[in-house]
Amino acid sequence: MPDMCPALQVTGPRQFEIIEIPVPEPAADEVLIEIHACATCTNWEIQTWRGTDIFDRPGHPIYPQNPGSPGHEAAGIVTAAGADVTGLAVGDKVAILGSMRGPENDAHAQYVTRPEDQIAQLKPDTDLVRAAPLEMGLCAVRSVELEPDLPGLTVGVVGLGPAGILHLQVARALGAARLIGIDPLPARREAAAPFADLVVDSAEAQSLLEEGADVVFECSGHPSGMGFGLGWTRRVLREFAVPSGPVQWGKWEWMRGVAIAPYHWRGDNQANCLRKAARLLESGQIDTSPLISAVLPYSRYDEGLELLASQQAIKVVFQGWA
Repeated sequence: MPDMCPALQVTGPRQFEIIEIPVPEPAADEVLIEIHACATCTNWEIQTWRGTDIFDRPGHPIYPQNPGSPGHEAAGIVTAAGADVTGLAVGDKVAILGSMRGPENDAHAQYVTRPEDQIAQLKPDTDLVRAAPLEMGLCAVRSVELEPDLPGLTVGVVGLGPAGILHLQVARALGAARLIGIDPLPARREAAAPFADLVVDSAEAQSLLEEGADVVFECSGHPSGMGFGLGWTRRVLREFAVPSGPVQWGKWEWMRGVAIAPYHWRGDNQANCLRKAARLLESGQIDTSPLISAVLPYSRYDEGLELLASQQAIKVVFQGWA
């Protein structure tokens, strides 16, 4: 085992370096994982790359970013285990959560440590590139599970980026009867089409308002998408994406009894949702391959982020340090 390993560090807007950091030592309840693939969290990563903050926090982003940040969707192989680890062994393939304890480096690095209870073990034949986005998969599982009466419903999804495409797939797996997605970009509609009963250009989506949807998952964060979702849903707009601006909720929504329900993960066992997402991937009920537009080495990190920023890619997976 080497003493040092490479890690990505974002040093400023549209600037990065590949640095050397110490290989972390796993605590007694942790495993050391060699990361084989790390996927971009599209909105978060683009904002950090541009020099803006996804949550509009004053003084953020802070540069240089922590080593490995903002990578948190990753899969790899266990290379060492702490003394108290009982359920994982060296050689196991795993998907991980983002850093839960704070000081650890994030996942744009060759090695990370994670507690055993914050990991999803994968089958030996799992493709680690396809497994890398499972942290986004857990978010989709949690989001869809917040709708208690999903079986038999018509579900609408606004925004067919990574989150929207995964929402379609998870909703189907959990019993939705009819799935409709909308997006302005042809490439994203094409990627989502295998998982929906109907995919519509946003410019032509007004035709959907008469039919309506029982529940709408809003995955774009754009005020226009949120406003359309409020008019489309018969019951609730479930706002998954971080909003990029305000939306009007007024007398008409009040008269119709339409609610806005934000995605909320705090207090839930994220690792359980990560494991559910892994089982859906392994059973073929979700397919992450349409999300992955490119697989690049970290030396081309800037190229990958510009592909995302220009909407030429849905997700980029980084793999290798050459």
